Amino acid sequence: MSEQPNPADLVHRNELGYYEVTRKPTPEELRDYYAQRYYQENRSSYQPTYSEAEREHIEGKLRLRHWVLAQLLNPTEAPAAPAAATVSQAASATIETALATSVAAAAIASPATGAAKAPARTFLDVGCGEGWALDYFQRQGWDVLGLDFSSFSLEQFHPGLRGRLRAGDLYDGLQDLIAEGRQFDVLWLDNVLEHVLDPAELLRRCRALTRPGGVLLVDVPNDFSPLQQHLLAAGHIDRPFWVALPDHLSYFGAEGLRNLATATGWRTAHLLGDQPIDLNLFNPATNYVRDQTAGKAAHQSRLEQDNFLLRTAPLPAVAAYYEAMAGVGLGRSLVAFLQPI
Repeated sequence: MSEQPNPADLVHRNELGYYEVTRKPTPEELRDYYAQRYYQENRSSYQPTYSEAEREHIEGKLRLRHWVLAQLLNPTEAPAAPAAATVSQAASATIETALATSVAAAAIASPATGAAKAPARTFLDVGCGEGWALDYFQRQGWDVLGLDFSSFSLEQFHPGLRGRLRAGDLYDGLQDLIAEGRQFDVLWLDNVLEHVLDPAELLRRCRALTRPGGVLLVDVPNDFSPLQQHLLAAGHIDRPFWVALPDHLSYFGAEGLRNLATATGWRTAHLLGDQPIDLNLFNPATNYVRDQTAGKAAHQSRLEQDNFLLRTAPLPAVAAYYEAMAGVGLGRSLVAFLQPI
């Protein structure tokens, strides 16, 4: 029996500083994989059900990202963190005032002024999956649209949003929107960039669809990080577990993601990490790579830590905490808030 190749040998570091698969599938192979196999065979991170804690985590992260977006979309109106008697009161007040900033952009002026209603914020989710972001921003009064290879997952969790989805090839869907002359206040790429054949072309098309002053949010796994490479070199793990073929075709760290953004016409306004679950790999009792049975507890601990912060701390402080994580290379994911140059 021939020896299986080391997954790290199947990727290479490119000139922009991120890693990519050396032998990529054809567009036809990729289209078939996502449209017919990905969700139906449960090969993605999407789940058939979510616990209450997981749903709280999804909602809390969306609320935090909305707060950061409000600072970028309305820089002159962005509220300062309020003084409050307790941390929980500060969190509540900050959430209400910060999110009100976005809502205010679409509020109706007093009839006495004769002012017209401002248009709703526009939101495009590229690779919308189950539709969590579409649902959240629609609840905020935004005009939302999603693109995805398949409608399967959206129909499982948010069937009422099916009319807001265009199913099919993502590149074709983006090109159709460009041809229609559409532009959006916010574009959303949540765990999509690592899956596509040409990340640079995807960011260029998103650039064409972003209004002046708009924002592109990009969420990717934090891969080939200094922490991961140290864990591998020190023998805490026996393989580069983050190389996930055939699902992930590109692997980003902070440097590579920033370089790709700059090369495609974006500036990185903010870069956030998240709870550094990989720190569990230093401890044999919680090392979920060597002992996969430890993975569920590590995941649950991560959820509880995030939910505690998002429930009790002011959003500016939580955002600063996650931004500091990214600054020292920590976090299993990276979330970039990009604006057109």
